Amino acid sequence: MNKKKFGMRELIILLVIVLSAYTVWPSIQVHTKKGEEKQTFLKENPKVGAKSINFGLDLAGGTAITLEIDKSNIKGDDIKDIQEQSLEIIRNRVDQYGLSEPQISPSGDDRIVVELAGVDDSTAKALVGSTAKLEFKILAEAEKFTQVVGLIDQYLTRQTTDIVADSAATDSTAKDSTVAAKDSAKDTTKTLSDDELLGKAPAAEVAATDSAKDSAAVEAQPASEVGVALSAYYLSFGNGGFIAEENVEKVKKLLATDGVQKLIPRDVAFAFGSGLEPVQRDSKIKAKRLYLLKRRAEMAGDDVVDARPYRVSDGVSAGEVAVSLKFGGIGPKKFSAVTAANIGKQMAIVLDNQVISAPVIRDRIPNGEAQITGLDDMAEANRLSVVLRAGALKAPMKIIESRSVGATLGEENIVQGFGSGAIGLILCLVFMVAYYRLGGLIASFGMVINTLVTAAVMSVFNATLTLPGIAGFILVVGMSLDANVIIYERIREELKNGLTARAAVAKGYERAFGAILDSNLTTVLTGLILYKIGTGSVKGFGLTLTIGILTSLFCAITVTRSILDWRLAKADRTTLSIGSGFKAINEANLQIIPNRRRFGLVSMILIVASIAFIAVKGFDFSIDFTGGQVYTVQYQDSDKHEKDLSKALSAAGISGTKVRTLGGTSANSYQISMRASDDAQFELKMAQAFEKAGQKCEIVAKDNVGPTIGKELRFNAILSVILAWLGILIYVWFRFGKFGLGFGVAAVLGLVHDTVITLGFISAFGLSFDGALIASLLTMIGYSVNDTIVNFDRIRENTAVYGSSNFAETINKSLNQCFSRTMVTSLTTLFVCVILAVMGGSSIRDFGLVQCFGILIGTYSSVCICSPVVLWWSKRFKKGV
Repeated sequence: MNKKKFGMRELIILLVIVLSAYTVWPSIQVHTKKGEEKQTFLKENPKVGAKSINFGLDLAGGTAITLEIDKSNIKGDDIKDIQEQSLEIIRNRVDQYGLSEPQISPSGDDRIVVELAGVDDSTAKALVGSTAKLEFKILAEAEKFTQVVGLIDQYLTRQTTDIVADSAATDSTAKDSTVAAKDSAKDTTKTLSDDELLGKAPAAEVAATDSAKDSAAVEAQPASEVGVALSAYYLSFGNGGFIAEENVEKVKKLLATDGVQKLIPRDVAFAFGSGLEPVQRDSKIKAKRLYLLKRRAEMAGDDVVDARPYRVSDGVSAGEVAVSLKFGGIGPKKFSAVTAANIGKQMAIVLDNQVISAPVIRDRIPNGEAQITGLDDMAEANRLSVVLRAGALKAPMKIIESRSVGATLGEENIVQGFGSGAIGLILCLVFMVAYYRLGGLIASFGMVINTLVTAAVMSVFNATLTLPGIAGFILVVGMSLDANVIIYERIREELKNGLTARAAVAKGYERAFGAILDSNLTTVLTGLILYKIGTGSVKGFGLTLTIGILTSLFCAITVTRSILDWRLAKADRTTLSIGSGFKAINEANLQIIPNRRRFGLVSMILIVASIAFIAVKGFDFSIDFTGGQVYTVQYQDSDKHEKDLSKALSAAGISGTKVRTLGGTSANSYQISMRASDDAQFELKMAQAFEKAGQKCEIVAKDNVGPTIGKELRFNAILSVILAWLGILIYVWFRFGKFGLGFGVAAVLGLVHDTVITLGFISAFGLSFDGALIASLLTMIGYSVNDTIVNFDRIRENTAVYGSSNFAETINKSLNQCFSRTMVTSLTTLFVCVILAVMGGSSIRDFGLVQCFGILIGTYSSVCICSPVVLWWSKRFKKGV
């Protein structure tokens, strides 16, 4: 190639492709492996796993954590309210942390089940299990610290038995009676005589020491050595001094014994630091700090309105990770008063009874801002800022179970889904090559590059790919090809007008740019609103859609243009192979506007019928919306039975179930989720169904769970869609000038039209309404608005050329000019969706059906409904445009 053929544009494209391939490679390494091989690879290569795209719960399973509310200080009537409040706080934490589509549901009256994908077990526990009670406490004075530690030392050095082991034995005998517990505590905590305090222990007691030690060693693992002072455990003595890592648990148990607790004054309490620190700078020895704090908090964390992680840029702490806190309301005044009254003292920032950091107050802090330092890394800072922003749980919760769970869609459905999706994409590319020849091949190459770049960006953002995300990707593929279709159709028009190939390409890209920009930006706006406001499946869809549209815009405008320019520059070609299309659609002369009343009547009939179906028949809501029952089934062998269980349930007429594997134990267990049944004999019938199918399994557990798509999720989903519609209306209004408001109103009415009719279709055919169907509806909305904006752009362009004297004729002509592009885009997108509906597994089939119907109704409304609405608006409110 000479310089004319390879310039800065081509260099940037090449760099983007190489960087994208490098970024996606870890995902290929991870997800080409399965089962134990994949788990082993991730354990051996954690850095590779951290760089790969995560699969969501529906595609790959994840970690399931069961939390139980600590009811010790709660009235019985308040438990349900606390459960609901805690549910939303945990959901806020997970959403802010960036995990896509968690499954969070109430279980019983006092439990919450949280299922997360793309996060390790320890992070998941820290994220959802911490109470996040933030307090600001002053460290006890040095004299007080020395006095308390001295009393404890004096007590401990005079012990002749292991007080920790004896205390453990006392606890085990105190379960039945409070009185017995008190008596036992008195026996265990040895009362010291004056002689003993002076070091004169009775001879008989000294002789019994060895046997007491042996007995304690047999009954319990001693947490401390007899006669060792508390101060002896300090590597550096002082308030906030270090305790060696191997002695931390010993000291915790020692401080918890009754005898030691009696010696600690009521106005102070011991607290450990949150993590291990180097004893000295550059030291390899790590330890935990032990503080003595004033028990009364100077200030709580209720007034914190924002918390953000950052890296310190200057000073002695430069490069360290920290979290900045900002107080709201009267918080700044309270914090200012606290710091003013304690200048020169250390103030501990305490989270869940662990000291995060304990800086010295140098001066009054009037601006209501604080810092938390001493964090290990940015991941910990991010998690801490998330839990602080989301707020503290209303009551402590303990983790009673943590285990791995299989994919909610089922392994068979996933394999069928990906396989059918791949076949659909191949058919789509074959059609493009057949229809546009060389142009189709270039567009197909551009789509492959778009897929690569989209995957790379998702890897960089550590995004999680789910079924709704795949729905967004299908829409992105359609719109990626649509951009090229718009360009090629424009180039064909310019070639017909007598321009040379080079001139036609330049003019085609120039004239297509406006339509591509408008249709893509309205979709990006929709995606951003869905991502920002929505939760769960709505959020995942919005993220994938936004990333995919931006990358497709880059590929359509730069990658394919670069290849076309290179092709034309070679031997100075004057012709271009982009096919001639089909005469029937290229020269279409449809009478859309003259027949607008008929189309309006058809739409009214469809809308009335849809509303009637929804009102009378309603929706077949899945367990995601209604809650239901979860059964745990266990086999004695090690074979896979997910498919066997699904077939047995289907054969018994039990529908709407989800079967997936359960890990975390040595047993071969499976989880079956379904809507609640009123039949008291249902469990027996299910067991009989398994026996009839020859399944040697046992139902070992049953639990009632609440909906994973609760009231707030539904509200946020509806709100995000309405805001997206409003955003489209405002954008189109300002973008289309004096025609804008009419175009915007028409676009939104078209979306409402499509949504109502598609909901009617779902109700009429009894499709299971779950999170995946929400993604299908969102795909339909995105596709419909894209198609509509392209038509509107041509109407605007032709109005500027031909004037507005005969606006109806101009609209009709514009729709016919866009008809070829409309049909090609619809066909290419339908290829993928039809294959999903026909060949996808049972969990994906409904998803594909709604996608197909949505594309058809979206195409119909963009041509036959939206444009006539623009004409009606112009006559009704503008007296002709």
